[in-house]
Amino acid sequence: MIDSSLTRRGFLGTLAAGATVALVGCGGSSTGSTDPKELTTIVVWDRAGAHAKARQEFFRTWNEQQGKSLGIQVRYEPQATDKYEEIVRLGFQTKRAPDVFHSPSAQLGAFVAAGWVRPLPDLIDKAVLDKAAPYHQKNSELVWGGVPYAVPTTAFTNRMMINTDLFEKAGLDPDSPPATFSEVRQAAAAITKIGNGDAFGMLIPIKATGFRQWSVDIPLMAGDPALAQFGLFNAAMQKYESTKYAPLLELYRAMITDKTAYPGAATLTGDVAINAFGKGEAGMYISSSSVVSSLVDLGSKVKAIAAPLPVPDGQKLVRSPMNAGYPYAISSTSRNPEKAAAVFEVMVGDGVQEALAAKAAPPLNAAVWDSAAIKDNALLQQFRPGELDRQWPKTPGGLLQVVGESVDQTVEKLLLDPSAALEPALTAMRQRMQAAYDAAVKSGEIDPQEFQA
Repeated sequence: MIDSSLTRRGFLGTLAAGATVALVGCGGSSTGSTDPKELTTIVVWDRAGAHAKARQEFFRTWNEQQGKSLGIQVRYEPQATDKYEEIVRLGFQTKRAPDVFHSPSAQLGAFVAAGWVRPLPDLIDKAVLDKAAPYHQKNSELVWGGVPYAVPTTAFTNRMMINTDLFEKAGLDPDSPPATFSEVRQAAAAITKIGNGDAFGMLIPIKATGFRQWSVDIPLMAGDPALAQFGLFNAAMQKYESTKYAPLLELYRAMITDKTAYPGAATLTGDVAINAFGKGEAGMYISSSSVVSSLVDLGSKVKAIAAPLPVPDGQKLVRSPMNAGYPYAISSTSRNPEKAAAVFEVMVGDGVQEALAAKAAPPLNAAVWDSAAIKDNALLQQFRPGELDRQWPKTPGGLLQVVGESVDQTVEKLLLDPSAALEPALTAMRQRMQAAYDAAVKSGEIDPQEFQA
C-alpha cells in the first residue's frame, strides 16, 4: 500500500509502522454508533477565514439534505489561522484529531511520516483522483512514496498586483508592467514620488504568514526553473543554492531604505498589507489569487490588474510557480474512514468550489472557472492557471534538522539590517541546509528521489 521507496530506513522513521500504531492506538473524532437511525458525526478541521465561512455555509445545507441521506452529520470547525499547524499537531498528539482536515502542503510530508494521514487510493473514488492528477506528479508536495495523500481544492497562482490609477498618475503604463527587479524599483520610486506620503510603490509585508514562501521564493523561482523553495534547493543537483536569494533581498532592502516601500515593512502583516492595497495606498503587491476574495471582503474599489511576476535582472519569466492549495487529507485516526472519505469527496468536489468561487476564491477545476459565479470576474480570471502556471515542487527544507538560524530567520534579519553583508550570511545558510540535507540522506531519513521531477 505504501511504496517502499519512500525511504531507505523509513521516511523520518518507519512510516508504515507509525501509521499502524496511529490506527490501532488512537480514537478518531467521529461517533462509532451502529444504530442505523443515528447520524455519524464526521469532524472537519480547516483554517479560519473567508473561505472557511463559505464552506461552513455549504455544510449547513449539505447536512440537512445529502448528509441525512448518507447518515452523516459534518461538524465543520475552523481553527485559528496563525496557529493552525500547531493545533493540528496537538490534535493528533492528544488523540483528538478530526476525521478530515486541511493539511498545509508544506507540512504534509511530516504528517505522512508521523502516520497521521491515510493514503487516498484505498478510500477515494478513482475519478476524484484522476481529476487531481495534474497536481499529483511524483515531486508534488501532496505525493509521498508515489502515493497521493491529499487533494487540492484551490488554484493559488501568483502575480504582481498593480494599481492602475497610481501607475498612470506616475506616468507608467500598466499594460507594460515591470518585468525585472530593477524595473520594479524604478516604478516604486515614481509611484512614491506622486503619492506625496499617501501612496507608496511596493508592499513588503515581512510579518505576513508565509512571507518568505510567497513573497521571496516565488519571484526567484519564476526566473530559474531549477529552484525549489525553503532555501532554494536544486533537486537535479541535490544542492542548495541559497546565495541566489541575493537579488531579491537587495531589491527589498533598497526599497525599504529609500522609503519607496509601504511604511513599516518590519511589522507589516498580510491583513494590513491587503487593506493598504485595497485603499489605494500601494502601487504593487506580489500576491497569490487569494487576494481577490480579500479585496471583495473589504469592499475595495481600487482599480487593479494582475501582471506577470517580475524576475531578477538578466532573467526571463520561465514559469509562474503556483500552489494547488487548500489540500485535504483523511486522518488515520478516524473511526469511520469510509464515511470520512465520503465527506472528503464533497470537500474537494465542484459543489464546494462553486460555493468558494461565489466568494471570489480561485477554484481548481476548469468547469468552475467557466461557471456563472466567476466567469465575469475580470480580476480573478487574470489569475486563472495558464501555460506558465506550474505547481511548485516539494522541497526537503521543512523536514531537515538544521543547526542554527532557519531560512526565515536569516531572510528576515538580512531585510531588517541593510548593513549586514549578504554573501557571508547566505553562504552560511547554504552550508547549514546542505549539511542537514546530506546528513538526512546519509542516515536514510530522506530519499533524494522524492524531490526529483
